[in-house]
Amino acid sequence: MAYQEYLDLYLSAQDNLNAPYYVVSFDTVNSKILTEEERAILQRNIHIITQYVYNKLCDSEETLQKQVVIKDKRFIRPWDSKATNWNLNYIDPLIYGDSFQFTVLRDTVSKEEIIEWVNTCMEHLYMEEDFHIADGYYETNEYNEGKNKFYRGYCLQTLESLHKPQTQKELQKIKNTNN
Repeated sequence: MAYQEYLDLYLSAQDNLNAPYYVVSFDTVNSKILTEEERAILQRNIHIITQYVYNKLCDSEETLQKQVVIKDKRFIRPWDSKATNWNLNYIDPLIYGDSFQFTVLRDTVSKEEIIEWVNTCMEHLYMEEDFHIADGYYETNEYNEGKNKFYRGYCLQTLESLHKPQTQKELQKIKNTNN
């Protein structure tokens, strides 16, 4: 099923105080107008940003003295050579085209902290791109639980599309129906 069919689960997960996972998603604004060379530079920079922020997330585990990133043997990092033929739902942080996403455990690191780290890295790279930013909670990493709980794969897709007017309309329609 397409992620649009799970927007109701997205809304439910945002209200679920027990949803254990939190994702912050970045999608490059107007990336379609970039030249091939600019797109290659953007891709390189996105890889640098994700490694930088991921290292910051790992560092914050020491500071907070608690787990921040997902520690699950099914998950791999995008810089791992196996990442090219791995299920995208188990790559974290996820890089997909001109977008990238970070997953943390709920109530560990804030969206604002992640944005600050991204911006710091962008300054060092002299990047001028803008990003759409979306965030949200999800409830499970288990695909087979996806009918009753908001599954990671659908969360990643939903967040990537939340800046699009059509998704916003669909989301609003569901909110109105539920009220």
